[in-house]
Amino acid sequence: MPRRRTVGEAERLTPLIVMMLLAFLAAWLTSRRGPAPRPAPPRDSAPADGYLFCTWNVENLFDDRDDPKDDDAGEDWFGRDPAAVGSKLDLLAEALLAQNGGRGPDILALVEVETRRSVELLRDALNARLPPDWHYNGIIHRNNRTGRRIEPAVLTRLPVVEATATDFGIRRIVAARIMVGGAPLTVFASHWTSRLTDTDGAKRAAYAGVLSDALAERLGSDPAADVLIAGDFNDEPDDPSVRDSLNATGDEARVRVGGTRPILLNVTARLARQGRGTYRYRGRWEMLDHIVASPGLLDDRGWRILPGTVEIRGGRSLQIGRDDRPRRFGNRQSRVPRGPSDHFAVTVRLVAGKPPGPIARSQGAASWAACNPPSRNSSRPTSTPWPPPVWRQRTAIAFLPGRKSAFALASRATSR
Repeated sequence: MPRRRTVGEAERLTPLIVMMLLAFLAAWLTSRRGPAPRPAPPRDSAPADGYLFCTWNVENLFDDRDDPKDDDAGEDWFGRDPAAVGSKLDLLAEALLAQNGGRGPDILALVEVETRRSVELLRDALNARLPPDWHYNGIIHRNNRTGRRIEPAVLTRLPVVEATATDFGIRRIVAARIMVGGAPLTVFASHWTSRLTDTDGAKRAAYAGVLSDALAERLGSDPAADVLIAGDFNDEPDDPSVRDSLNATGDEARVRVGGTRPILLNVTARLARQGRGTYRYRGRWEMLDHIVASPGLLDDRGWRILPGTVEIRGGRSLQIGRDDRPRRFGNRQSRVPRGPSDHFAVTVRLVAGKPPGPIARSQGAASWAACNPPSRNSSRPTSTPWPPPVWRQRTAIAFLPGRKSAFALASRATSR
């Protein structure tokens, strides 16, 4: 015959029963509320805090396929070691998703990717950690088989109007045109020649000349166009290639006043003046990674940059040593704990406002336009896709009608 429970045993069981009932009630209430709401998609309307733009040299992001035509120890390693590829992607994704409230940057200008597949692998690693509304879909990249495969690319979750990268010949430059709320933003991502092989800076100056010509073409049709030039320039803000050839400055007032050629705002210059940098070389910080804005990004039309939000993205997991240098991923033989890259990323906030209408120009854009009347080619309506089809299909000589571009001259005089 079953033994009756004593009063003491019943008293001991009562709290357990109450806890079980409370747990059941909590689960029932949670099921009634349904799944937690996801953030609203970024494509329909601009978020209140704007969009986060990031540029990052991701240090030799090779893909997972060994290319027998590419004689590179790092490429061979990644092509034969899936664990190395996975580790690199995990570190990059973790660092990127620490930005922007866990969403990652809205627009990412990458440097040092081997192929389009490298970008696709990073996209997939990010998307696997994000809800569908915040997935990355837009990739702008072109294969460039000249020299080492350390190419630029753009990865974004925003709508891309121009998905075909402009042909810059042997130059490591890609162009993307992003559209939000009817407002276009042109992004040039670029990786200039290393100081190790270009000791006098002539090749980096040539890169700046190419980008300056491309910007002039864009501003020829719209002097207040919103344009960003970003990437690893392998020079600092006060070096001649950036200061003179690209005509970029950290002085916002000077950009607003303008001149006979577009004066660009280098938002990373203020960080360099504070002794900060994105790369550590022989005990010194160097600001090699830049975000440069056209004068149109300072007006109230279309996109607007918020220079005060520029930030170098460090953090304990991204730094190593007493000098807090970037924690690089390294090569097969590296023994220290690996990090994502030997460069820090740089970010800045952008706001997408009123779409283009009657031009509300910054004084700098108006000043430049007054000194540079539109050519026959620049009279096309603003709705015409940019770059124009002729420019996309021909060499760089075609994109500045009536004169040879700096690109055409430089490409004959020097290699990458």
